[in-house]
Amino acid sequence: MQESPNIITGSLYAIVAFFCMAVFGILAKMGLESSPVVWVSFLAYLTGTLVLVPFIATYGLEYLKSEHYPFLIGRALFGTAASFLYTISIQYIPIVNGTLLFNTAPIFIPLLSIIFLKARLEKSLWLAVLIGFIGIIIIIKPTAAIFTQTGNLVGLASGMSLAIAYLLMKLLTNTDPGIRIIFYYLGIGTLVQAPLLYFAEGYPTLEGSIYAIISGLMLVIAQLALIKGYHYADASQIGVYQYSSIVFVGLIEWMFWDNVPPLSDLLGILLVAIAGMIIIRNGHKITHKAL
Repeated sequence: MQESPNIITGSLYAIVAFFCMAVFGILAKMGLESSPVVWVSFLAYLTGTLVLVPFIATYGLEYLKSEHYPFLIGRALFGTAASFLYTISIQYIPIVNGTLLFNTAPIFIPLLSIIFLKARLEKSLWLAVLIGFIGIIIIIKPTAAIFTQTGNLVGLASGMSLAIAYLLMKLLTNTDPGIRIIFYYLGIGTLVQAPLLYFAEGYPTLEGSIYAIISGLMLVIAQLALIKGYHYADASQIGVYQYSSIVFVGLIEWMFWDNVPPLSDLLGILLVAIAGMIIIRNGHKITHKAL
């Protein structure tokens, strides 16, 4: 059966979005080689916020008014936490692994839906969650010293934070326009990170600042492209492309640094990606009880 033009267009926007997210991660990692993580993350968010200012100026300040400030703020805080934790994690573990753990969010969403939305899951989704966690175990290779494995635990925390941000985003998409959601996300993210600069060990180098600024451009382009993608197609149709960012990161690492993950990691990545795609495609099977 031939795909509709809308799905094809939405898919192309989604691929662009997740390619930009892959480049965001690569550039952030490069910036970390010479600059503190707090500065790299702050400059990226500040850049994204400033890029959106002309859009907001066009619409006027009335555009920022909402009836759902708790959800907007919550989405911003958890989204920022997810990105910040991801940036920290790739200081300690290979960026392919960090990107994969960051993208474990779809696996956590069904579990969080049970806790917060009183959801019920079909057996197929429980199986997908199990497959996903087997993949995670293969990647992080837990031992008795797991609580000292900073990068893996922080990367996993980034995926959990992103899952909560996704749930809050789902509550917002039917009531608030995308540009408003992104502006609150990047703007609040910039503000909450600013006080952390006081604790940074040193200042960013010129090279690190340039990488951070360009990564911020990639971040906002990714967000805008994803909004366009969801305008043309449903999340269940194009959300599976989320895992293309891992492929893009792996290809970039291979092409420029000749880094190839071990076979065990590739197996774990494959299992998590399969689980995530099953959950995304079957998200409509998560049924919610009345709260």
